[in-house]
Amino acid sequence: MLRSLLIMVVSGLALGMFVSCGPSKQVQDLTKTTQETLELVKKEAQRAIALTVEKVKNYEVDPDIGKEIIKNLKEAERKIDTQLAVAVQLEKTGTKEEILQFAERTNVIIQSALTDLKSLNDLYDISTFSSFETATFFPAGMFGIPPEKQEEAKKSIEPIVQRIIKFFGDHPRQRFVAVIVCYGFSDETPIAKESPLYSPLLAKMKTNNPTRQELNVKLSELRAKSIANLLVDLIKINEGLIPNPKLINYDIKWMGKGEELPYPDRVKDYKADDKRRRMVSLIWNVLPGSLYAQGLSNESAMR
Repeated sequence: MLRSLLIMVVSGLALGMFVSCGPSKQVQDLTKTTQETLELVKKEAQRAIALTVEKVKNYEVDPDIGKEIIKNLKEAERKIDTQLAVAVQLEKTGTKEEILQFAERTNVIIQSALTDLKSLNDLYDISTFSSFETATFFPAGMFGIPPEKQEEAKKSIEPIVQRIIKFFGDHPRQRFVAVIVCYGFSDETPIAKESPLYSPLLAKMKTNNPTRQELNVKLSELRAKSIANLLVDLIKINEGLIPNPKLINYDIKWMGKGEELPYPDRVKDYKADDKRRRMVSLIWNVLPGSLYAQGLSNESAMR
């Protein structure tokens, strides 16, 4: 569908050049073609909204990121509706020159929207969710990745890095924001005051007498941060494979969920000390700048 729309846009531009000196019937046909193309682009935007809702439901897009994408897609819909209203008016009373100028302006809008929608569809064809048991990265009682775990950790994260870099390579001239979100989860195991983990955690908290739940939130947050930093480090190492690094901004997020059950709609039989609760999940999305305006510059994110 998107490929057909792109062909239609190019054909519309060619028609515009052809009818610039042609009869009024061809000018009117150009208005009709522009309207039809706008309607098709609007349907693609609506389809992208529905896909985004589904991706959020399946944990492949962070809920807050999904809201931002949907908000911007709806804004694109509103712009299309405005252009459609103008087209209707021009069809009735527009001069040949007004119609040609409108068609040229609208083709720019359509091509930009189609480029963004195509890259979003391409993203949604890729698996962007991963989860790992914390034991893959962290020995018991640690939130940093120790030297003896580095190689195993890198092997776990490298396939994600490769998918992200391949996506950049498949869209070399487009401006993107790479959004990376890590969530940490823990079980309900208490962290005793005499534990070697207690003091390092306490030093990073704002309270001097944290509850078990608060300690586990902080532990899961710091583990999520370690994974996010590892992913960024590996992207930086492979930056030479990115066609245009300056076109890429980054938004790196991490959050500790603590004892909150991970994805309870998928697993119904968690126990208090269940190792399946000790996990880090990672979601990555590479989004067109028009659909996600946040993000740090490449230089800032990679420091």
